Amino acid sequence: MEEIIFVGIPLYSQAKYQGMGKAVESLRKAGIVQSLSSTHLSVSDIGDVECPPIPQDKGPRNLKNFEAFLEGTRRVKEKLSREAKKSSITFCLGGECTFIVGSLAALKTVYKGKPGLLWLDAHGDYNTPETTPSGFIGGMCLAMACGLGPKLSSDIENLRPLLEPERVVHVGSRALDPGEGEALRGSVTVYDAKTVKQQGAKQTARSAAKLLTESSDWIIAHLDVDVLDPSVIPGVNFPEPGGLTQNEVLDIFRELQSTGKLRVVDLTAYNPARDVNSQARSVLLDLAPKLVAT
Repeated sequence: MEEIIFVGIPLYSQAKYQGMGKAVESLRKAGIVQSLSSTHLSVSDIGDVECPPIPQDKGPRNLKNFEAFLEGTRRVKEKLSREAKKSSITFCLGGECTFIVGSLAALKTVYKGKPGLLWLDAHGDYNTPETTPSGFIGGMCLAMACGLGPKLSSDIENLRPLLEPERVVHVGSRALDPGEGEALRGSVTVYDAKTVKQQGAKQTARSAAKLLTESSDWIIAHLDVDVLDPSVIPGVNFPEPGGLTQNEVLDIFRELQSTGKLRVVDLTAYNPARDVNSQARSVLLDLAPKLVAT
Protein backbone atom coordinates (compact mmCIF):
# COMPACT_ATOMS: atom_id res chain seq x y z
CA MET A 1 0.00 0.00 0.00
CA GLU A 2 1.34 3.40 -0.91
CA GLU A 3 -0.92 5.56 1.24
CA ILE A 4 -4.03 5.82 3.37
CA ILE A 5 -6.97 7.68 1.87
CA PHE A 6 -8.77 9.22 4.85
CA VAL A 7 -12.37 10.38 4.59
CA GLY A 8 -14.82 11.60 7.22
CA ILE A 9 -18.44 10.49 6.83
CA PRO A 10 -20.54 12.15 9.58
CA LEU A 11 -23.72 10.33 8.55
CA TYR A 12 -26.47 9.56 11.04
CA SER A 13 -30.04 8.44 10.45
CA GLN A 14 -32.17 9.64 13.39
CA ALA A 15 -32.36 13.05 15.03
CA LYS A 16 -31.56 11.71 18.48
CA TYR A 17 -28.29 10.22 17.20
CA GLN A 18 -26.78 13.49 16.02
CA GLY A 19 -23.96 12.86 18.50
CA MET A 20 -22.55 10.16 16.25
CA GLY A 21 -22.60 12.66 13.43
CA LYS A 22 -20.21 14.82 15.48
CA ALA A 23 -17.63 12.06 15.88
CA VAL A 24 -15.72 13.06 12.77
CA GLU A 25 -15.28 16.66 13.87
CA SER A 26 -14.33 15.62 17.39
CA LEU A 27 -11.72 13.06 16.35
CA ARG A 28 -10.30 15.36 13.69
CA LYS A 29 -9.76 18.09 16.25
CA ALA A 30 -8.14 15.56 18.57
CA GLY A 31 -5.64 14.61 15.86
CA ILE A 32 -6.76 11.32 14.33
CA VAL A 33 -5.22 12.14 10.95
CA GLN A 34 -1.90 12.89 12.61
CA SER A 35 -2.25 9.66 14.57
CA LEU A 36 -2.66 7.71 11.35
CA SER A 37 0.44 9.43 10.00
CA SER A 38 2.46 7.66 12.67
CA THR A 39 2.29 4.51 10.51
CA HIS A 40 4.84 4.03 7.74
CA LEU A 41 2.10 4.91 5.23
CA SER A 42 1.47 8.44 4.04
CA VAL A 43 -2.02 9.83 4.63
CA SER A 44 -4.05 11.65 2.00
CA ASP A 45 -6.95 13.46 3.69
CA ILE A 46 -9.73 13.97 1.14
CA GLY A 47 -12.00 15.79 3.59
CA ASP A 48 -15.51 15.02 4.74
CA VAL A 49 -18.71 14.07 2.99
CA GLU A 50 -21.31 16.79 3.53
CA CYS A 51 -24.07 14.64 4.99
CA PRO A 52 -27.67 15.89 5.27
CA PRO A 53 -28.72 17.03 8.77
CA ILE A 54 -31.78 15.47 10.42
CA PRO A 55 -33.28 18.00 12.83
CA GLN A 56 -36.52 16.03 13.08
CA ASP A 57 -37.49 12.48 12.17
CA LYS A 58 -39.75 11.86 9.20
CA GLY A 59 -41.36 8.90 7.52
CA PRO A 60 -43.04 5.67 8.65
CA ARG A 61 -42.32 4.15 12.05
CA ASN A 62 -40.54 1.17 10.54
CA LEU A 63 -38.27 3.17 8.19
CA LYS A 64 -37.44 6.60 9.53
CA ASN A 65 -35.66 9.27 7.46
CA PHE A 66 -35.24 7.06 4.42
CA GLU A 67 -34.99 9.99 2.01
CA ALA A 68 -32.21 11.60 4.06
CA PHE A 69 -30.41 8.24 4.13
CA LEU A 70 -30.66 7.91 0.35
CA GLU A 71 -29.28 11.42 -0.14
CA GLY A 72 -26.43 10.79 2.29
CA THR A 73 -25.69 7.51 0.56
CA ARG A 74 -25.56 9.26 -2.81
CA ARG A 75 -23.06 11.81 -1.49
CA VAL A 76 -20.84 9.13 0.06
CA LYS A 77 -20.81 7.13 -3.16
CA GLU A 78 -20.08 10.20 -5.27
CA LYS A 79 -17.11 11.35 -3.19
CA LEU A 80 -15.43 7.98 -2.81
CA SER A 81 -15.99 7.03 -6.45
CA ARG A 82 -14.18 10.21 -7.41
CA GLU A 83 -11.34 10.30 -4.87
CA ALA A 84 -10.48 6.80 -3.61
CA LYS A 85 -7.50 5.05 -5.21
CA LYS A 86 -6.90 1.42 -6.05
CA SER A 87 -3.34 1.46 -4.73
CA SER A 88 -4.35 2.71 -1.29
CA ILE A 89 -6.13 1.59 1.84
CA THR A 90 -9.30 3.60 2.44
CA PHE A 91 -9.99 4.66 6.03
CA CYS A 92 -13.62 5.72 6.55
CA LEU A 93 -14.42 7.53 9.80
CA GLY A 94 -18.11 7.75 10.76
CA GLY A 95 -20.74 8.60 11.84
CA GLU A 96 -23.13 5.69 11.97
CA CYS A 97 -22.57 2.36 10.34
CA THR A 98 -25.13 3.44 7.74
CA PHE A 99 -22.47 4.81 5.43
CA ILE A 100 -21.50 1.23 4.48
CA VAL A 101 -24.08 1.18 1.67
CA GLY A 102 -22.66 4.24 -0.09
CA SER A 103 -19.02 3.45 0.61
CA LEU A 104 -19.31 -0.12 -0.59
CA ALA A 105 -21.16 0.90 -3.75
CA ALA A 106 -18.31 3.30 -4.54
CA LEU A 107 -15.38 1.12 -3.54
CA LYS A 108 -16.62 -1.81 -5.62
CA THR A 109 -15.69 0.36 -8.60
CA VAL A 110 -12.22 1.06 -7.15
CA TYR A 111 -11.14 -2.35 -5.88
CA LYS A 112 -12.07 -4.93 -8.47
CA GLY A 113 -13.38 -8.41 -7.76
CA LYS A 114 -15.45 -9.80 -4.93
CA PRO A 115 -15.42 -7.96 -1.58
CA GLY A 116 -15.45 -9.73 1.75
CA LEU A 117 -16.50 -8.05 4.98
CA LEU A 118 -15.60 -8.50 8.62
CA TRP A 119 -18.22 -6.66 10.70
CA LEU A 120 -17.31 -6.06 14.36
CA ASP A 121 -20.37 -4.88 16.27
CA ALA A 122 -22.29 -5.54 19.48
CA HIS A 123 -25.44 -5.42 17.36
CA GLY A 124 -26.52 -7.21 14.22
CA ASP A 125 -27.49 -4.27 11.98
CA TYR A 126 -29.45 -6.94 10.12
CA ASN A 127 -33.01 -5.79 10.65
CA THR A 128 -35.43 -4.98 7.83
CA PRO A 129 -38.57 -2.82 7.95
CA GLU A 130 -40.44 -6.03 8.76
CA THR A 131 -38.34 -6.92 11.82
CA THR A 132 -37.14 -3.57 13.17
CA PRO A 133 -38.50 -2.52 16.57
CA SER A 134 -37.57 1.13 15.99
CA GLY A 135 -37.34 2.04 12.31
CA PHE A 136 -33.64 2.83 12.84
CA ILE A 137 -31.78 2.51 9.55
CA GLY A 138 -28.53 2.16 11.46
CA GLY A 139 -29.90 -1.22 12.57
CA MET A 140 -30.63 -2.27 8.97
CA CYS A 141 -27.54 -1.21 7.03
CA LEU A 142 -25.71 -4.53 6.88
CA ALA A 143 -28.87 -6.25 5.71
CA MET A 144 -29.27 -3.56 3.04
CA ALA A 145 -25.71 -4.15 1.84
CA CYS A 146 -26.52 -7.86 1.58
CA GLY A 147 -29.53 -7.15 -0.63
CA LEU A 148 -32.37 -7.16 1.92
CA GLY A 149 -34.78 -4.40 2.85
CA PRO A 150 -36.27 -1.59 0.77
CA LYS A 151 -35.25 -0.68 -2.74
CA LEU A 152 -32.52 1.95 -2.93
CA SER A 153 -31.74 4.53 -5.60
CA SER A 154 -31.51 3.02 -9.07
CA ASP A 155 -27.73 3.30 -9.46
CA ILE A 156 -27.13 1.39 -6.23
CA GLU A 157 -30.09 -0.95 -6.62
CA ASN A 158 -28.55 -2.20 -9.87
CA LEU A 159 -25.43 -3.24 -7.91
CA ARG A 160 -27.23 -5.19 -5.19
CA PRO A 161 -26.41 -7.30 -3.43
CA LEU A 162 -23.37 -5.17 -2.69
CA LEU A 163 -22.14 -8.11 -0.61
CA GLU A 164 -22.78 -11.81 -0.90
CA PRO A 165 -23.73 -13.02 2.61
CA GLU A 166 -21.37 -15.99 2.34
CA ARG A 167 -18.50 -13.48 2.25
CA VAL A 168 -19.55 -11.74 5.47
CA VAL A 169 -18.26 -12.55 8.96
CA HIS A 170 -19.97 -10.88 11.93
CA VAL A 171 -17.95 -10.74 15.15
CA GLY A 172 -18.74 -9.64 18.70
CA SER A 173 -22.54 -9.57 18.77
CA ARG A 174 -24.35 -9.73 22.09
CA ALA A 175 -27.57 -7.74 21.57
CA LEU A 176 -29.66 -9.01 18.66
CA ASP A 177 -33.35 -8.38 18.11
CA PRO A 178 -35.32 -11.65 17.82
CA GLY A 179 -36.17 -11.55 14.11
CA GLU A 180 -32.83 -9.99 13.29
CA GLY A 181 -30.85 -12.68 15.09
CA GLU A 182 -32.53 -15.47 13.18
CA ALA A 183 -31.94 -13.74 9.85
CA LEU A 184 -28.32 -12.91 10.67
CA ARG A 185 -27.35 -16.41 11.75
CA GLY A 186 -29.13 -17.88 8.74
CA SER A 187 -27.23 -15.67 6.29
CA VAL A 188 -23.69 -14.84 7.41
CA THR A 189 -20.99 -16.43 9.54
CA VAL A 190 -21.39 -15.27 13.15
CA TYR A 191 -18.90 -15.37 16.02
CA ASP A 192 -20.73 -13.73 18.91
CA ALA A 193 -18.86 -12.17 21.82
CA LYS A 194 -19.30 -15.30 23.95
CA THR A 195 -17.74 -17.44 21.24
CA VAL A 196 -14.80 -15.07 20.86
CA LYS A 197 -14.17 -15.27 24.60
CA GLN A 198 -14.45 -19.07 24.66
CA GLN A 199 -12.27 -19.93 21.68
CA GLY A 200 -10.00 -16.89 21.82
CA ALA A 201 -9.74 -13.89 19.55
CA LYS A 202 -6.74 -15.31 17.69
CA GLN A 203 -8.58 -18.48 16.74
CA THR A 204 -11.65 -16.47 15.73
CA ALA A 205 -9.43 -14.21 13.66
CA ARG A 206 -7.76 -17.14 11.91
CA SER A 207 -11.10 -18.71 11.04
CA ALA A 208 -12.56 -15.42 9.79
CA ALA A 209 -9.47 -14.53 7.79
CA LYS A 210 -9.38 -17.98 6.18
CA LEU A 211 -13.01 -17.74 5.09
CA LEU A 212 -12.60 -14.23 3.71
CA THR A 213 -9.27 -14.91 2.02
CA GLU A 214 -10.58 -17.98 0.24
CA SER A 215 -13.85 -16.39 -0.86
CA SER A 216 -12.92 -12.75 -1.54
CA ASP A 217 -10.56 -10.64 -3.63
CA TRP A 218 -10.38 -7.79 -1.12
CA ILE A 219 -11.54 -7.23 2.45
CA ILE A 220 -13.34 -4.51 4.40
CA ALA A 221 -12.92 -4.42 8.19
CA HIS A 222 -15.80 -2.51 9.76
CA LEU A 223 -15.34 -1.61 13.43
CA ASP A 224 -18.37 -0.30 15.30
CA VAL A 225 -16.68 0.76 18.52
CA ASP A 226 -19.51 -0.55 20.68
CA VAL A 227 -18.12 -4.03 20.00
CA LEU A 228 -15.60 -3.04 22.67
CA ASP A 229 -16.68 -3.34 26.27
CA PRO A 230 -18.18 -0.13 27.74
CA SER A 231 -15.39 -0.11 30.32
CA VAL A 232 -13.03 0.54 27.40
CA ILE A 233 -15.24 2.71 25.19
CA PRO A 234 -17.93 4.51 27.21
CA GLY A 235 -18.77 7.04 24.47
CA VAL A 236 -21.40 5.10 22.52
CA ASN A 237 -25.17 5.25 22.16
CA PHE A 238 -25.76 1.54 22.70
CA PRO A 239 -23.34 0.21 25.35
CA GLU A 240 -23.56 -3.53 25.94
CA PRO A 241 -21.64 -5.38 28.68
CA GLY A 242 -19.49 -8.36 27.83
CA GLY A 243 -17.65 -6.72 24.95
CA LEU A 244 -14.23 -7.27 23.46
CA THR A 245 -10.97 -5.84 24.72
CA GLN A 246 -8.58 -3.70 22.69
CA ASN A 247 -6.17 -6.62 22.42
CA GLU A 248 -8.89 -8.91 21.10
CA VAL A 249 -9.83 -6.39 18.42
CA LEU A 250 -6.19 -5.93 17.48
CA ASP A 251 -5.65 -9.69 17.24
CA ILE A 252 -8.43 -9.79 14.67
CA PHE A 253 -7.07 -6.86 12.67
CA ARG A 254 -3.55 -8.25 12.65
CA GLU A 255 -4.81 -11.49 11.16
CA LEU A 256 -6.68 -9.57 8.46
CA GLN A 257 -3.58 -7.49 7.73
CA SER A 258 -1.57 -10.67 7.26
CA THR A 259 -3.84 -11.76 4.38
CA GLY A 260 -2.60 -8.91 2.17
CA LYS A 261 -6.21 -8.31 1.11
CA LEU A 262 -7.29 -5.67 3.63
CA ARG A 263 -8.24 -2.61 1.58
CA VAL A 264 -10.83 -0.73 3.67
CA VAL A 265 -11.06 0.08 7.37
CA ASP A 266 -14.22 1.63 8.82
CA LEU A 267 -14.33 3.19 12.30
CA THR A 268 -17.84 4.08 13.43
CA ALA A 269 -20.36 4.82 16.19
CA TYR A 270 -18.31 6.96 18.58
CA ASN A 271 -20.41 9.65 20.30
CA PRO A 272 -18.29 12.40 21.87
CA ALA A 273 -21.28 13.71 23.81
CA ARG A 274 -21.30 10.48 25.82
CA ASP A 275 -17.55 10.25 26.29
CA VAL A 276 -16.86 10.83 29.99
CA ASN A 277 -13.44 12.48 30.52
CA SER A 278 -12.63 11.82 26.83
CA GLN A 279 -11.65 8.24 27.72
CA ALA A 280 -12.99 6.75 24.50
CA ARG A 281 -11.40 9.45 22.36
CA SER A 282 -7.96 8.66 23.80
CA VAL A 283 -8.46 4.96 23.16
CA LEU A 284 -9.51 5.57 19.55
CA LEU A 285 -6.58 7.87 18.80
CA ASP A 286 -4.25 5.12 19.99
CA LEU A 287 -6.17 2.37 18.25
CA ALA A 288 -6.66 3.94 14.80
CA PRO A 289 -3.11 3.58 13.41
CA LYS A 290 -2.89 0.00 14.67
CA LEU A 291 -5.91 -0.89 12.53
CA VAL A 292 -3.97 -0.14 9.36
CA ALA A 293 -0.42 -0.99 10.45
CA THR A 294 1.25 -3.70 8.37
